[in-house]
Amino acid sequence: MKIPLQDKMLATPKRRQLAISGAIIGAALLTSASIFATGPDASPTAPVEKAWPVSVTQALPQTLKPNFSAFGRLESSRIARLRSDLIAPILTVLVREGDWVERGDELVQLDDREANLRVVERQAELREQQANLAGLRVQLDLEQQSAEHFTSRYSVVQAKLERHQGLMAKRLISKSLLDEVTAQANEASIEYRNHLQVLTNLPNQIAAYEANVMRAQAQLDQAQLDADKTVIRAPFSGPVLAVHVAPGDHSNLAVPLVELADASGFEVRVQIPEAYAQQFHNLAEPAIVAASTQAGLKLRLRRVTSHVRSGQTGVDAFFAFAPDAAQIPALGRVVNLSVELPAQAHLVAVPAQSIYQNNRIYVVEDGRLRGHEIERVGELETAERGYEILIRSAELGVGDAIITTQLPRAITGLLVDVANAAED
Repeated sequence: MKIPLQDKMLATPKRRQLAISGAIIGAALLTSASIFATGPDASPTAPVEKAWPVSVTQALPQTLKPNFSAFGRLESSRIARLRSDLIAPILTVLVREGDWVERGDELVQLDDREANLRVVERQAELREQQANLAGLRVQLDLEQQSAEHFTSRYSVVQAKLERHQGLMAKRLISKSLLDEVTAQANEASIEYRNHLQVLTNLPNQIAAYEANVMRAQAQLDQAQLDADKTVIRAPFSGPVLAVHVAPGDHSNLAVPLVELADASGFEVRVQIPEAYAQQFHNLAEPAIVAASTQAGLKLRLRRVTSHVRSGQTGVDAFFAFAPDAAQIPALGRVVNLSVELPAQAHLVAVPAQSIYQNNRIYVVEDGRLRGHEIERVGELETAERGYEILIRSAELGVGDAIITTQLPRAITGLLVDVANAAED
């Protein structure tokens, strides 16, 4: 039987491989043509801008009282380190550290025997000077009473002398008689002049003895003061901070006996943040600034320092407790104060999430953000709205939509989608 030519070609392996390759290439070309014929249009499409979801709150300027929280330390403006200028043994110490004492309470008792002996000695000296003064006053009284006698006797003797001198001039008496009368007159004159001298000098002597009495009285008072100093008393009410002595020690000026704080001088020292320092310095009256502790104790600003202490960044303010404050914390304890400043107008309260870079906020206008520079005035915390920051800006209008969402790339012109627009 005769084999066709085509069959002879396929029967060869090389020819069969070529036929298969040609078939594959043809199929690939046909498939590519089909893909290009039915593929989508390759013309570019316009990009779609993303709208960032945000929440907003309305700007409502009000008159509000800014406040802020700060930590302070309880101190006393008056701390007494009681000493004694007496050198005496210490008999009794009546208080211990931590005790509360009232004004006038006894704290330490010194040995008072030497002081009491000095008091007795000064009393004796005073009585001696008083007796000397009394004797001079009696002498002055007697001299004044006898003044008339001396004056009369002097006058009589002088008149007698004049008569005898007249008789002598007429040679009616002897010279010896005139000499005798002259001697009597001279003696009377000397006694009279001595009397006048005593009478004139006695007031001076009395004044000197009165001075001696005053000096003796002062010395007695000083001795009595020294005796009183043997009892160390509290100069004011407050807690005992330290006791430095014990019975058997000796007191002297170099050693403090007891350290005591004045309760009426308790105050909280607070370092004012730099952002509020100017407001404190501009206060017309410090007491208008109020503060409170977490326990509800009320305080008022007493004063503000005019310098910054080493290691600090702001000035210190001192807050005093109300007179009726009870359960004041222990001296030296750190307390958390909520400080309330005077009311200010045109303030807007916003949540902390609305603040960008500490001095910037964004409002929504026509679906896009617009940035505004702001001044941070303070803080405000209420039960209804929680913690908020008070700001002021001349660019803000009533009802402006301030965003309350922190966006990673907030910038003026950014497209946003207000999520709570229906609520506003």
